[in-house]
Amino acid sequence: MTARAADGPKFEDVTETTGTPVSAEGAAMIYSRYGYAAEVARGRRVLELGCGSGQGFGLVGQAAALLVGGDVSRPLLGAAQRQYGRRVPLVLLSAERLPFCDGAFDLALFFEASYYVPDVLSVLREFTRVLAPGGLAVLVNANPERPDFIASPHSIHYHTADELRAALGALGFRVTVEGAFPVGARAGGRARWIGATLSLARRTLQSLGLVPRTLRGRARLKRLVYGKLRSLPAELPRDFAPLVPRVAVRPGVVRDFKVIYVTARKPVPAMDSPP
Repeated sequence: MTARAADGPKFEDVTETTGTPVSAEGAAMIYSRYGYAAEVARGRRVLELGCGSGQGFGLVGQAAALLVGGDVSRPLLGAAQRQYGRRVPLVLLSAERLPFCDGAFDLALFFEASYYVPDVLSVLREFTRVLAPGGLAVLVNANPERPDFIASPHSIHYHTADELRAALGALGFRVTVEGAFPVGARAGGRARWIGATLSLARRTLQSLGLVPRTLRGRARLKRLVYGKLRSLPAELPRDFAPLVPRVAVRPGVVRDFKVIYVTARKPVPAMDSPP
């Protein structure tokens, strides 16, 4: 994300950070993406862009050979610094101009943040530069094609699964797209009925312009629906929430999942043929 002016967006108001009240599903969304990150981070040099206050650093850092966090928000990085001290190097940065040398990392994570960036293509090109051959870029975002999608304040553009697939593919990455957290008919039993009710409530609030502009404001509405919420800890412990499985998604409109996972592998140059 581009460095923020003093009077620019307060990303700390729309970022899940220490103490943010979350529903059981919200907790599972956070834990599932960092559970996946820890899985693919094993033995790798890892950069998390848009790291916020670093809720997932503990899980990812235990698996990674190296972990660096970067964000545009000084307050969020300050919160991460208070929790992790010297355990995780932190950098105030613009995702469009990364201050790292070529091939510095094996894995780049970008979770729920790409839609705040004015020029995402510049970020993706930076991935091609700072990732070593065979390195991975993993983006996890809310799915803008779900029927009851609500955009975050300060967001610029939510890329669809196909948009990210095409953009990364054009840079030579081998791309896999997966969906998680089924919507509507994809959910089963009681979850299907609850999901349909919540979806209607979301669409109604959106049409009336009643969706709060901060996460803490939204938490007040969530309490009316979910009852007691959980407080997000400074560092996610193991088994904080269930790990929700991912389902492979084919090209085309994606309406059945609330979250999309995009994993892109940088190509390895072919070895010169022996004489």
